[in-house]
Amino acid sequence: MTKFAKLTIGLIASSSLFASVNEKDISKLTNIIYQKYTQNPNIQELKIDVLDSKSLPNLKNEWVGVKLKLSGKFNQAGNLVSFSESQVFFTDGENFTESLSSLNGSDWNNLFVPQIDPKKHYNQEHLLIGDKNAPNKIVIFSDPLCPYCQRTIPAMLEYVKQFPKTFAVYYYHLPLERIHPASVPLTKLMYMAQVRNDINGVISAYRVPLNPKETDEVKVLEAFNKTTGLKYIQTDLKNQNAEKTIEQDKIIASELDVRGTPIIYLNGEKTGGEFYKNIKPID
Repeated sequence: MTKFAKLTIGLIASSSLFASVNEKDISKLTNIIYQKYTQNPNIQELKIDVLDSKSLPNLKNEWVGVKLKLSGKFNQAGNLVSFSESQVFFTDGENFTESLSSLNGSDWNNLFVPQIDPKKHYNQEHLLIGDKNAPNKIVIFSDPLCPYCQRTIPAMLEYVKQFPKTFAVYYYHLPLERIHPASVPLTKLMYMAQVRNDINGVISAYRVPLNPKETDEVKVLEAFNKTTGLKYIQTDLKNQNAEKTIEQDKIIASELDVRGTPIIYLNGEKTGGEFYKNIKPID
């Protein structure tokens, strides 16, 4: 949860409102969360939606987990910034908490961790490298101006493109506009390279020398063309398919609770480092 949320919620709280775990209690829980969040004067137009609820198995006391979506606006140095976050809470009918674990090490928050859906997330539109029938499916969410992405993603793509029968890479664009405004036009140009099957153009985008705060799209375009050797024009920055795809990628990232970059999945499990070098190629 972002910093504005952590200002208002403690680790654990109690309330006499709860008697039993049911829909009425969940409604009361959301009301309490609403009251606590709105105590922060910087949070405005707060809306809370229940995304999911699950009873926790094998517990002596009856606990239920509730996944909430909190959205609204946050006053950040005089500017109203929209936010939309999801968070899980637990209640036993008398208490609620943000995190709940068993003494044997089970983290009940994992019940709400979104999973990669092969039918949805392994699709041709996002296939950047490899054969869709390759045994190792990699899903990437990345911002080309994220420093850690720049250190890890190009090397990974350069490696796996050598083994198209071993790896299938599905790439999702996630420009972090608030901190890297220049990544928005840069990502559009990456998309244009991707749909033209120019893998090198996508990889080279990570090496474009740009100030992440740059807002002049023409400067971004010129820097991209100079680095990649490509010759894209200003109208490419207005490509509606690029804009639509990037917005859809952001939605998918939100559904998977992806909030930063890079996020990498290997066969449905989050991973990192040089994991790909531990996989024996079959090519």
